[in-house]
Amino acid sequence: MKNQKVKDAFNKGSEEYDNYRKHAIPYMNIFYQTAIDQTKGYNQPEILDLGAGTGILTERIHKQYPKSSITLIDMSSEMLEKAKKKFSNKNNFKYIEADYTTYEFPQKYDIIISSLSIHHLTDNEKQKLYQKIYDNLKENGIFVNADQVRGRTSLTEKLYKQQDEHYLNKQDMPEKEKQVLRNRRKLDQPATLQDTINWYETIGYRDVDVFFKYYRYFVIRGQK
Repeated sequence: MKNQKVKDAFNKGSEEYDNYRKHAIPYMNIFYQTAIDQTKGYNQPEILDLGAGTGILTERIHKQYPKSSITLIDMSSEMLEKAKKKFSNKNNFKYIEADYTTYEFPQKYDIIISSLSIHHLTDNEKQKLYQKIYDNLKENGIFVNADQVRGRTSLTEKLYKQQDEHYLNKQDMPEKEKQVLRNRRKLDQPATLQDTINWYETIGYRDVDVFFKYYRYFVIRGQK
């Protein structure tokens, strides 16, 4: 089961995960901040972070909405434990250790966010999840996803992979950690950008657009 492999990989890599995020993601601060910028305009929204991990994106959206209720869901107990420690002094946080593709959410949200998680799913699972997210948004709610896409052609995917490796090789980090990241990337199953946009629009998301893209990294937003 691939989901179990993903869970095991992130449990294993939880200890050093935050330390090496910038070494894995080009323009990481712009990437994450672009996602947060797309959530502006709400007054104490109910927020859900899918595949929240250690709470890197959660921390940023909390700064924008410090009084909002924020729910973090992740199937990696070790990653979620890191998030709990990070936000141990916050009483408006909820934590769910579960697979968000099968978990039945008891409420609807104004904002659903996700970062670098959904690309681990198959294309069929992604489509079902995007529908589930839509169903769990309040009217006029938004879904913002900061994630990865596959190249549209075999050539562009090759260029994406070359850029991934080129960027990683330049980083000042232990070779062991570089190999950990390479191994995790073997579990990736990104969809093309065009397919992703088509799925959103078919489901019914409106004003779908891409607000950041650098090789395979992108930020997309849609509204219910």
